[in-house]
Amino acid sequence: MSKKFKILFTNNAPLIRMGISSGFKNNGHEVFIMEGKFQLWDKSKEEQVELFKEAIEYFKPDICFSECFANFAEGIFEYTKEKGIFHAFFSIEDTPFDHWIGDYWSDYSDYTFTTTAECLPNYWNKGKKAELMTFGCNPSFHKSIKGNINKDIVLVANNYERRFKQTKEYILPLVQKGYDIDIYGNEWWVDPSKEVNLCGSNSYNAYKGYMAYDNLPLLYSSSKIALGQNLDGNSITQSSMRMVEVLGIGGALLVSPYTKAQEYLFNDHIYLPKSGQEMTDMVDEILTMTDKQRNIKAKKAQRYVYKYHNYDLKAARVIEVFNGQ
Repeated sequence: MSKKFKILFTNNAPLIRMGISSGFKNNGHEVFIMEGKFQLWDKSKEEQVELFKEAIEYFKPDICFSECFANFAEGIFEYTKEKGIFHAFFSIEDTPFDHWIGDYWSDYSDYTFTTTAECLPNYWNKGKKAELMTFGCNPSFHKSIKGNINKDIVLVANNYERRFKQTKEYILPLVQKGYDIDIYGNEWWVDPSKEVNLCGSNSYNAYKGYMAYDNLPLLYSSSKIALGQNLDGNSITQSSMRMVEVLGIGGALLVSPYTKAQEYLFNDHIYLPKSGQEMTDMVDEILTMTDKQRNIKAKKAQRYVYKYHNYDLKAARVIEVFNGQ
């Protein structure tokens, strides 16, 4: 019987709570997430370090796992080094040409997992241990919920500047043509100072505010189409975590502007338009399908990501790395 370990997570983001922590639990390991009185992200660096020391004393982990947020305390990594506790860093915001976030934290961590293959040589050239780990799904959370399909198209994404071009070419035409579409995300969608927004008379009603992560399974299960958006189109592996989550839920069919990474990761389980017109054509194609036809495609995609993009596999790899150090 393989040894069971204790893994402490310094971040309580949905990626951790509903995502990768489940992989460790499903592999029989014990998990402690720093939340509640141990929550770090809203504290000063000094307070973070003190809370972390308290958590270490309380839980006595074998492995610490960090997905660093803004203002994350360097002292947290320094303390695990002092204590001889293995500390892995999950760099989820690396992009091929401006990956300074991961570059910074890799100097502190014992091992870096990145979603972006193109950034690996940078880590290796610095003498750092690093490997690829893309986003995954948690089948016990990312699953379809039975109910009525009451929405044609939904998009859950923030209106980032780096997405303006794809929003203008792919998303806004659907809104302006009067498709039944709900858009969830930050208030930048209805900020008139943003170059691309939903402030036009035909667009404003599409914005529905924030969407709680816990409600994503219901949203995608009750919609025919989920739209995707990415921050980078240059990487062969880096994509939004939303893609694998949508496919894992197995409800709405995913239509997302083409990137090499999405094609590589998900093959033909995702619609990848290369122009605004292709986007409209693919949306029209899906909307003409019966519920049964869409369901067959959605379940096929779900089986694919459960098999190849499951957090159980990714957690098992972290344990392999720890055992092999």
